[in-house]
Amino acid sequence: MIRNRCFFAIMMAVVAFSWAISAKAQPPVEQVEVEIETPKGWRTETLKLPTGFAPDMKWTGFEEVRFAPGMFRPDSESFFSYLFVFCLPNQSPPDSKTMTTELLKYYRGLAVAVTKGRDVDVKPKSFTLTLTPMKDSKTKLLGVLTWIEPFATLKSQTLNLEIESVEEDSIKGTLLKVAVSPQQHDAPLWKQMREMLKAAKVHTSERP
Repeated sequence: MIRNRCFFAIMMAVVAFSWAISAKAQPPVEQVEVEIETPKGWRTETLKLPTGFAPDMKWTGFEEVRFAPGMFRPDSESFFSYLFVFCLPNQSPPDSKTMTTELLKYYRGLAVAVTKGRDVDVKPKSFTLTLTPMKDSKTKLLGVLTWIEPFATLKSQTLNLEIESVEEDSIKGTLLKVAVSPQQHDAPLWKQMREMLKAAKVHTSERP
């Protein structure tokens, strides 16, 4: 339990750092929110894009995150399982090459930020991400990320991703809906994450 709190505290520090670095980003004319129905036990976070740990990302907007209950517990079936939505106002759906580049910036920056000050070399340039089109869909991709898990194990990890790119008229831009887990795609957790992402909604309102 203490270790779990420690890992979560590290994540919170990374989030705070991200918000501080990206505070100079131009605010949108409208207040935009992404609503994701969140089951009991799941944790939530919101980060600005580009994040403080990956300031070289080209995407701008924000990220809405939902962590599974066992996200930071290596002994849990939902270890490192989570979902997020990148809300990208006034930006067209990215092609596969751009998506690969930007997501690698994100995960490389995250690993370096989380392990800073710890006696470990994560070798971020060795991380790889392969994206392939999902059958019978023009908007969905399957991804396989190989990296060093930086929070709990500091060991090599393979993550499976499901990515959907959705054009969103209310923001004249794009939503990238992403589910992530080391579990295989037929594991029960995937069904839950797919349903959460499918029901995600954008709300906009004029700033006062």
